[in-house]
Amino acid sequence: MKKITLCLFLILVCPAITTAANKWHIEADTLSFLKSKKLLIADGNVIISNKDNVIYCSRFIYELPSKKAILYGPITIDTDGDIVQSSHGWLNLETYKGEFEHVRLYLGPGKVQALAFETARVQILAKKVRILGQGTYLAQKTTITTCDICKNGKCSPDWSFWARKLKVTPEGKAYARDITFNVKRIPLLYSPYLSIGIKTKRHNGFLIPRLIQSTREGFGLEIPYFWAINDSFDLTFYPFYTGKRGFMTGLEANYALGENSFGTFRTRYIKDRLKDNDYNADGIIRSNKNRYWITGKIDQELAKNWPLRLDIDILSDKDFLYEFLGGSLGFDQSNSFYLNRFGRGLDEKNSFYRTNRIWLTHSFGHYFFQTSATYYDSVFPGWQEEILNPLPRVYFSRLTTPIWGPINFSFEENYTHWWREKGFRGHRLDLTPEISLNPSPWKPLDLRIAYRLKHTSYLVDWQDNHQYEYLNRTLYEIETRAGLNFSRIYPFSRFGVVGFKHVLRPKITYLYRPETNQNDLPTFTVEDRLPKSNVLDYGLLQFVTAKEKDSSGNIRYSDWLRLWVHQSFDFNEATRKLEGSDDKRHPFSDLFAEGESNFLHKIYIRASTSYNFYGLGWTTANLSLNLRNTRGENIGFDYRWDKVRKIKQINLNLRKNVYHGFWFAYNAQYSLKEGELSSSSMAFEYRTKCWWGVIKIYQNPDETRYSFYINLVGIGGWGR
Repeated sequence: MKKITLCLFLILVCPAITTAANKWHIEADTLSFLKSKKLLIADGNVIISNKDNVIYCSRFIYELPSKKAILYGPITIDTDGDIVQSSHGWLNLETYKGEFEHVRLYLGPGKVQALAFETARVQILAKKVRILGQGTYLAQKTTITTCDICKNGKCSPDWSFWARKLKVTPEGKAYARDITFNVKRIPLLYSPYLSIGIKTKRHNGFLIPRLIQSTREGFGLEIPYFWAINDSFDLTFYPFYTGKRGFMTGLEANYALGENSFGTFRTRYIKDRLKDNDYNADGIIRSNKNRYWITGKIDQELAKNWPLRLDIDILSDKDFLYEFLGGSLGFDQSNSFYLNRFGRGLDEKNSFYRTNRIWLTHSFGHYFFQTSATYYDSVFPGWQEEILNPLPRVYFSRLTTPIWGPINFSFEENYTHWWREKGFRGHRLDLTPEISLNPSPWKPLDLRIAYRLKHTSYLVDWQDNHQYEYLNRTLYEIETRAGLNFSRIYPFSRFGVVGFKHVLRPKITYLYRPETNQNDLPTFTVEDRLPKSNVLDYGLLQFVTAKEKDSSGNIRYSDWLRLWVHQSFDFNEATRKLEGSDDKRHPFSDLFAEGESNFLHKIYIRASTSYNFYGLGWTTANLSLNLRNTRGENIGFDYRWDKVRKIKQINLNLRKNVYHGFWFAYNAQYSLKEGELSSSSMAFEYRTKCWWGVIKIYQNPDETRYSFYINLVGIGGWGR
């Protein structure tokens, strides 16, 4: 039967149905209007829609006086991504209020805070559901889960909440009464009242607790509380009690004023009860009274193309990051959080200092400007007073741009005030203009000749007679670079590859810098001592790029192989006057080689080595091998060896799907030099579509820690 669309008819005959701001459109196989009873009847493949909602049913009866629509199933209502399925019910098309029997309610993807998957649907199975308005539902005798509620006619999800009464609000909160938590059909927990967050709209409430057991901390319990102050600002409190170490306070603050203006601050503090003040037995003694870690990052757009950035990282002692690894405020999770939100992470755990920095940048045309202030917070007792801090620094540059034909010009200005409490300090100003020539006599040849003038002025406070001394240094550099670019394409037809491109790039660079007396200058950084240079650096870069085509015909390019070999020759060393019979010239540097392979995006290999021609032989060797597949399984192996630094270590990591949803993961770091296991961790995981759990054992020579994590997809996690 031909489908009939009714829109103009409703406007002319039934104006009551279109008095709302959104006009309803009706499509059906047959349409009839009973004028005496003021009823509109639609039968067969009925579709009722406006700009916000679409209703599908088999039969539709609309009462004009009450604006009430009676729907016969099967009924499907799509409203802002929420799906309501029912056998029969009614709905007021003006107020969007109604009631339905035997309902399945699917909350829209993207509204759920799923921690394990990008999208998840909270499913609600109820005997009766009342719709109280757009996005507001009141359900009776209901089951709530993100698992499949019914399979093969059996309704027994892996986990679920059962509630006598449940109300879901547009703000993203579900209020439940007489609620039980069930695993399969077995009830485990009961509460007379519970509030659950099931949409992305933020709201106040307790988060799922964290439970740990450790040889150094004993039993620990953390119960976070989230406070959504307004749409732009929130706080999360992390009170954490441990049996052996006492009470630790934690706080996280987030704000967002716009797309490019937002920030996060995190802090932890503990008055440690554990008397061990020499963790790892490294000889560094710390205090137990006040131990803390404060971090924060801000991105603030002051005006268009004027971004302001702030990084805060203040630490009481180096051991803090190793002793309190777990939780949302631990180092690993904090570093991942900052990387994801701001695109920049934290200093490594073993860094000698923590970087605190504020900087403002602006680019316009061929120019770039940046001003900053940096404070390095030492993690070692007694070091802070002698650390040099650039407070402030002003950098300005003109990018390399043509001024006439192949002649280019660039300029850099760098001012820094180096400050510290003890030791010399002062001001340094670097001015570096450069003129370069880029002739193109032959297409495969890349040739560049540059003349660079480097002038540095100092105003130094030696802190011995409280007087400043003015010093300066001027020198020049001549740099020449020549490279060739050869390539060839090879046809190939396997593994989804349609061809290869092999590129060879031999390269030679020469740098000349005259000898300049710099003994009277301060040494703020290594740039204050620029040694004479007469060095030729040469090398060969080659790589193989694959052209790949997928089943849909899409083309992509990926480097399957890269190899770089280079060495340098020092003319000054080759002509140096010998100081004795045992003195020998060593003009050649070590030969460096590194290679990288990414075969079929499944086998990744990276290796590097160096060879010394003056008696040491092989000095370094590094090898990384990683095998992975599309299921998320991988096995990795790292070998590190350095003859001079006396490093010899093996790292191993493994992640394997043992059986269906069961996973096993193992990581280990073994020092061949010390002959001991530096650290290791073992994890057992089980993952399904709607929940996953992890049991993890971490061990090092000083501590053994046990932790577990359970995540109910769409609801949240517990553990770690």
